[in-house]
This record gives sequence, structure tokens and C-alpha cells, in this order.
Amino acid sequence: MDLFIVLAILVFLIAINGFYVAAEFSTVSAQRSRLSQLADQGDGGAKRVLGVIEDAHKLDAYIAACQLGITLSSLILGFYGQARLAQWVEPVLTQVGGGSSVAAQSISATLILLVLTVLQVIFGELTPKNIGLQYPERLAIYTSVPMEISVKLFQPLIWLFNGSGQLLLRLMGTAPVAEHAHIHSPEEIMLMVEESSAGGVLDREERRLLVNTLQLRNITARKAMLPRNRILAAPIDTPCEELYETLSTSPYSRLLLYEETIDEIVGMVHLRDLMLHHYRPHGATESAVHDSDNSHVESEQTDSAEFGNEGENMTTHSGDGLLTPRSAGIVNNIEYVPDSMLIEDVMTLMQQKRTNVAVVVDEYGGTAGMITFEDLVEEIIGEFQDEFDAEDPPLTLKEGNRMFVRGDVLIEDLNDLLGLYLPSEHVDTIGGLVTSELGFIPTSGEEITIGTTTLRVEKMEQNSVTEVSFELTPEQLETMDEHSL
Repeated sequence: MDLFIVLAILVFLIAINGFYVAAEFSTVSAQRSRLSQLADQGDGGAKRVLGVIEDAHKLDAYIAACQLGITLSSLILGFYGQARLAQWVEPVLTQVGGGSSVAAQSISATLILLVLTVLQVIFGELTPKNIGLQYPERLAIYTSVPMEISVKLFQPLIWLFNGSGQLLLRLMGTAPVAEHAHIHSPEEIMLMVEESSAGGVLDREERRLLVNTLQLRNITARKAMLPRNRILAAPIDTPCEELYETLSTSPYSRLLLYEETIDEIVGMVHLRDLMLHHYRPHGATESAVHDSDNSHVESEQTDSAEFGNEGENMTTHSGDGLLTPRSAGIVNNIEYVPDSMLIEDVMTLMQQKRTNVAVVVDEYGGTAGMITFEDLVEEIIGEFQDEFDAEDPPLTLKEGNRMFVRGDVLIEDLNDLLGLYLPSEHVDTIGGLVTSELGFIPTSGEEITIGTTTLRVEKMEQNSVTEVSFELTPEQLETMDEHSL
């Protein structure tokens, strides 16, 4: 047989191998959402592929056909190549080796096998695999018709091999698992998100939301809560009028109530209840005790309408100035969560209890802080300011390259955002770190250098560092441009 024909057949066998490799990798890597979009646009190939990947049995047969095609083409390539190429290679080696046909035959077999293996790996495995992973939907569509034919041709062998493999697994006490199933750990998903972002598939905002969502499993209530020194609270026996004045001039709509100390929180009162009590019509009866904060949500529209309609008849109820939330029946029950509780569990608890607020307690049962549903949402979408938020933004860039950071910002967040290496083993916040490293209660203007970062205390409030600042390097400024605050 002519050498050219033999080489053409070998190239064809390598191409067949590459076809099945590309078909397998492109099919299992194709995105259903993209295929669905193409199918809705009338792409028949996309409909075929979508029908395969959405049916576990069809996909098993599809992959089995690919593997059979790869195996058969590889075996035929080796057998045919050895048999046909030897007649041209052996005579040359015999002349070079001094006439020893036995040695020439051995060297010929080894050399042919090595060359065919290299060609097979490069052009029949690696190249088509990379193409299939780079253009999965397009290649899966192009190969769908030949693959349907292959599945029908190989059906008896597919049934035999798949059945034998599953029987063997059952005898070994192992449940068969679909070969196409991809189970990823959160760490692997995080890696895929980073790779997709680097490749331009995900934009900056999509990456941030996905990363924040995946990190919920590592964030505790202690890291997301409002610390106790910033909680708005009052004794439960405080007159309603006094509480109304306090809440109405604050940025908050709820106030915690305690018995003797803030470590004995027994409930909370809503500004809305205090307002209705303050402007209650003469002769109105006291409201019933609320079981949970969701009662405000359920009746908000009705009560607001009544408030507007009866506004002309409402007057300040000064005669009950010493009436307390307890005697007025407007104390709302409140949930308690440990500071070690993961915030994804806190979110589930709040949804189950239909409440927006929970008190965070430490290991000794004392009040560590307060957490709201808004705090939990901000862990995903980032901190947002509205007309009711009086506190400063967490990060502010001033004076060109000087970063002003609110004292309750988490050290881990700063490290992730700016590439810092500030220690966070024993403290959570940047304000706590400054106090811990100094070893005493600082005053405004105090500075301390930690690693390569010099932190300066800008504001103090009740012995707590509420704002620090430090200078950013050009690299950190560039990082700031790439990430939203």
C-alpha cells in the first residue's frame, strides 16, 4: 500500500479520536442557559444538545459513546500503524544498524509506538480538549448529529459495558454515580468565580456578589453585628413620651428595652407604636401586647391610613406622660442569637420567626450587640446608606491617598480589599486592633505602625476608636480603582 494512503488513514484515526474527545468535553462543559437561549432562537442543534444534557440516561449513553470511540480509534491507530509503517521503517533501520533485522524490528516497533503516542496525545487529546473547553456550546452543537449516529451504532456495546460496570459497583457495595455529575466544594466554586472573573465572563459587581454570598458560611454574628456600645437602649420603665422624644430625634426606628442593665434586654419598642400612642385620639384604648416585630409589617398600611384620616382629631396625649411601654402594652418580643452563630443561620432564624432584629449574646450570656436583617443583606450586597443612616460611610478616601476607615470595619475586609496584612486573630475590627496593639485607651492623633501600615486615630467615642486613617500606596490606590467600596 502506498505510504501516502497509510499516513492519510493514520491522520484520519487521530482525527476521529480528537472528534470524540472534543464532543465529550464540549458537551459536559456546555452551559444550559446558553443552550436554552440558542434553542429559543430556533437553533436545532442547541435543542438536540439540550435534550441530551437534561436527560441523565441520554447523557450517560452520549459519554459512553465518546469513550468507546476514543478507545477504538486509539487501538486501531496503534495496531494499524505498527503493521503498516514497519515495512518502511525496518529496512532503513536494518541498513543503519549493520544488517541486524531482529534489532531493527524491535527498534522499529518502539519508535513507531512512540511517534504515534506523541501525535495521539497532542492532536487527538490535548488540542481537541482545549478547543472543546474554550467553545463548549458551539462545538457541542457541531458534533451533535455525528454523536447521535455514534450512540445508535454503539448502543449494544454501551449497554454491555455500562451494565457490567454498574453490576461490578453494586457487588463492591458502591452506588453507581452518573459520570457527568460535577460536585464542587465551596472552595472550588470560589476558584471558578475568580477564573470566570479573570476571563471576563463575570463583571466586577457579579464577582463581588458571588464571593460575598459564598463567604456567608464563614461569617459569624459577632462580625456583622452592631456592637453594644452603639446600641440605642433604655430601661423598660422609661416613660413612653421620653422614649418617643429619643427615637424621633435618632436615625433608628426601634429601641431595645432592658430591666436593670443592657445585659438584661427583655424586648424592644417601635417608633410607630410610640407615635400612635403619642398622637392617640382621646378615649382610645391601649394597644394589645405585640408578639413579634412582624405585626408592624402586616398592619402598617392600615394603621398608616387611619393615622392620616384621623390626623385632625389627634392630639398629644400628655396626660399619660408616665405611661411606660410595659403598661402601654407595646413591648415587642425579641430573638437572641449567640455571637458564634453563622449569619446564614441567623438569616434563616429571622425568616422563620418573621422578625428583623435579634440580640447577639456572648459566651457569658451578656449582650454583645444587635444584628438586623439589613446587616445580613449588607454582608452580600455591601453596606449602603439611606436617608435614615446617620453614621459615616465605612471607607472614605481623602487628601489624595489617605484612607479614613470607620472603627467598626472588619480587619479581614480591609485586608481583602487593599491587600493588607493586618492581624485579625484576636480582634475583629480596625478600631479594636489599634487599641489592642497600643495597650491603652488612645486619644485622637495617636499613631501606631503595624507591619508596613501606620494607623492614626482620628476619632474617639466613649473610650472606643471610631475612626482611623492611613496612607495608601500607589498599588493600593490601583486596587481601589478595581474594586468598589
